[in-house]
Amino acid sequence: MSSLARLRRLLAGTAALLLPAAVLAQPQIVPQPFPPGYGDVVKLDVANTDWPLYLPATRFSRSGNSIVIEMEYLRDGFTVSPAFGHQPVTLGELPPGNYTVQARLIDINQPHAAPQVVDGAFGVAPPDAWGIYSVPVQPQAGRPLDVVLRSAVYFDPSTVRASVSGNVIHVDFDYYADAPVGGNTPPGATSFASVRVGGFAPGAYHLEGWGRAKGATESKRYFTRDVSVSSGMSVVEYYSGALDHYFLTGAADEIAQLDSGAQAGWKRTGQGFTAWTSPADAPPGAQPVCRFYSAGANSHFYSGDASECGFLRSLEQQQRADAKAAGRPFGGWQYEGIVFYALVPQAGQCPGGTMPVYRAYNNRAPEGDPNHRFTTDSLMRAAMAGWVDEGVAFCSPS
Repeated sequence: MSSLARLRRLLAGTAALLLPAAVLAQPQIVPQPFPPGYGDVVKLDVANTDWPLYLPATRFSRSGNSIVIEMEYLRDGFTVSPAFGHQPVTLGELPPGNYTVQARLIDINQPHAAPQVVDGAFGVAPPDAWGIYSVPVQPQAGRPLDVVLRSAVYFDPSTVRASVSGNVIHVDFDYYADAPVGGNTPPGATSFASVRVGGFAPGAYHLEGWGRAKGATESKRYFTRDVSVSSGMSVVEYYSGALDHYFLTGAADEIAQLDSGAQAGWKRTGQGFTAWTSPADAPPGAQPVCRFYSAGANSHFYSGDASECGFLRSLEQQQRADAKAAGRPFGGWQYEGIVFYALVPQAGQCPGGTMPVYRAYNNRAPEGDPNHRFTTDSLMRAAMAGWVDEGVAFCSPS
C-alpha cells in the first residue's frame, strides 16, 4: 500500500485542513547539535519547509560522506494528525569530516514528479586532543567501527591503513615531520582522518596509531587507547517507500547489504533499539526473538513471545502440507530462525533501566499485505495513525 493510499485511508472520516502556502524562509538543512563534534549523535532537520512532513515515510541513505534524505509531504493540505510534523532524522555518531546532504521532498499526490531538492553541508569536528579514537565512542558487538587519528603534524590520508591482530587494532600512517599543524599544509595533507575496520566480538580492545615520517623506513607508536566493545548490538530499521513496509535486522551482513543498496529501495529510518546476539551476551531474562518471512506478503514478522513463535511454526507446517496437496507454492509465514535476543515486558511493563519498544500493525492481512513496525520513539508511535497499536513487544536498554 503506497503512502498516498495509506493517507487516504487515514483521512477517511477526518476533517482535512487546507492551509494557504506560508511565506517562509528558504528550506535548509540544520544539524543538531550545531555544530556537531566527535562523539555527538548527529541529527538533521529540514527547516522552513512549506508543509508538515509525513513522519512514517522519512528515510535516508549514506555513502561515505554523502547523505540523502527522503521525506514526503501532502501539498494540498494535511490532516489534524500526529502523522504530520517535523522530526529530525537521527544519523548516529559520524567520523569527523565534511559531509554533503541532499534532502528530497516528495509530494505524496505526485510521487513520480521531480522532488523539491534542498542541498546542504555540515562538518563534524575532530577530538580536541591529539590521539586515536573510535567511532562510535562505545562500539557494539558485530558492528564495524571507524578509527580516528588526530595528529599534531600533517599526514597523508591515503597512507592510513588498519590491521587487526587478536585484540589489537593497529593503524599506520605516513606524516610530514616538517609540517606541524598550524603551519603550511602540504598538498592533500590533513591533521585528522579515519579508517573503518570490521565488526568485533564483545570484549576489550587496544587501539594503536603508528606513524612513519615521509621518506623514513621505521614507524613509531604515537597513540594508544583502550576501547570496550559492548555485548549489545543495534537492531536497525529500514523502510521501503515502494512497498510501504518496514524491516528490522541486527545481522551485520544484512545491514551491509541494505546500506550498500544491493537490496534496492530500502533506506534507514534512523529508528532502532538494542538487543543481543546470543544468550551468553544477553542479560538474565532475555528471550530469543524468532523471525518469519512471507513470500506472499513480502514481509517479515518478529516475536519474542514463545507462544506466538510456536503457533506460527505449527501454522507453517499445516499450510505447507495444504499447499503441497493442492499443488501450489507455499506463500505463508516461513520460519527463519532466532535473529537476536531481547528483553520482553512482564505484564506489559519493562524493567527499570529499559525503555519500551512498541509494535504497530498495519491491519492489512485481509488484503495480503501485513506488516509491522517497532519503535521506541513516542512521537513516531503516535505517527502510526491508522495502524493497530499492539503495545510493548520488547524492552531496550535506555
